[in-house]
Amino acid sequence: MLTSPKHNSPRAPQFAQTAASQLPSTSQIQSFCAQAALFCLPLPAIKYTETSLTLADLFLIPAILLNFGHAMKLHAFQIPFLLALPINLLSHMLDPDGSLIPVFQMAYLWGFLVPFGWCAFVNLSPQRIAYLLLIASGLSCLVAIGQFTGYMPTLPTQKIIDYKDSSRAAGLVLQCNSLTMALTPCFLLLPHIRQASLRILMLLLLLGGIASTVSKSAIMIVPGLLFYFFWREPEKGRVLRWLVAASVVGLLVFNRGASVAELVDKLNAVVEFRLSNADSSLSDRAHLANVAFEHSDECMFLGYGTEGTYRVMMSKAGMGQTVHVFYLGLVLIEGWIALGLTMLGFLTLLTSLWTLRKYNDAIFLGAHLLAISVTTVLYLSYQYYPFLIAAAAIVRARAELSTIQRPGTTVNPRLRISGTTRQVASRAA
Repeated sequence: MLTSPKHNSPRAPQFAQTAASQLPSTSQIQSFCAQAALFCLPLPAIKYTETSLTLADLFLIPAILLNFGHAMKLHAFQIPFLLALPINLLSHMLDPDGSLIPVFQMAYLWGFLVPFGWCAFVNLSPQRIAYLLLIASGLSCLVAIGQFTGYMPTLPTQKIIDYKDSSRAAGLVLQCNSLTMALTPCFLLLPHIRQASLRILMLLLLLGGIASTVSKSAIMIVPGLLFYFFWREPEKGRVLRWLVAASVVGLLVFNRGASVAELVDKLNAVVEFRLSNADSSLSDRAHLANVAFEHSDECMFLGYGTEGTYRVMMSKAGMGQTVHVFYLGLVLIEGWIALGLTMLGFLTLLTSLWTLRKYNDAIFLGAHLLAISVTTVLYLSYQYYPFLIAAAAIVRARAELSTIQRPGTTVNPRLRISGTTRQVASRAA
């Protein structure tokens, strides 16, 4: 039977290939979700008021699952977290005051996010990660400065302390102390910005955001800030000049054009307010810590769980907070054994980065570990995302080393973990 030349035409396969190329691939969807999650992670105030899931989690979960193939290879830093998970889970399940919600929150954070969350970001370059986090943090700092000066309102999800004509700002985070915690490691992301003017602008935004919190925990930024300024900042003189100019402008904005005497009085009022509350704040936290230490002997093997810890602290100390000390709160929640395994996981992350000569990432992680030491244990993903960034840096660095060690191979400066899989797929096609 004769066939028309149209039947032998390759138009149909070409049309199918064109249509397929127009559809987003799995890697593109995963990359979009990962970048959206990175941008939303420093902004936890954007969420439903009655849930602990933030907007970032809606992107973070699919970003992890779409790249979960990397999790098939177990890494050393994952093992302590996975070993601590059954103990933590048992502590919550045996809590007589517990409910299903804290169990799900704990399982999500310590069983899924911390051990495997790095899968979401392992294909992103360090520069892209730094840019997204800094843009989001800069936006939060702008909101915080506006809240502190009285030009921006607070969100329904936030808890902000008002005093006199101003307030302790929280930006787009839930509380002022949490904003300080979130911004503390961000100084180590600044070296990824090559343009000096943009780097200085972002530095000024970070400092302005932290100053707007009027938080005592801002002292925790000092190690990371000094490391960045003395070892990673090439334009030190220019930075100092801009800091002086920005300080003058900031004081004028804070004073809203009033006289110098009124400016001095206003600053004195802020300082006196913080100093007057310093003694009571320190005594309250010391009392909470003493109560926690008194009950830590009962948490040698298992902890009280989340609700049990809340009940103990409320009945013995009159406050339901987990001591304002992250690590001491973990003792009561999951017990000493699980805490030891968790700390071993943190130490493994830190030492792995240092041995791989990822010093900037190691200081980034160390700054966050220092910042959370004066915050409450939160069941929100933004308190844990630096661990995911650090773990992704480890996996990425090891992949680069394995590529270098292969004879006759060259390293692409924009190496991606998924490069091998893409080559195999192209050969198969």
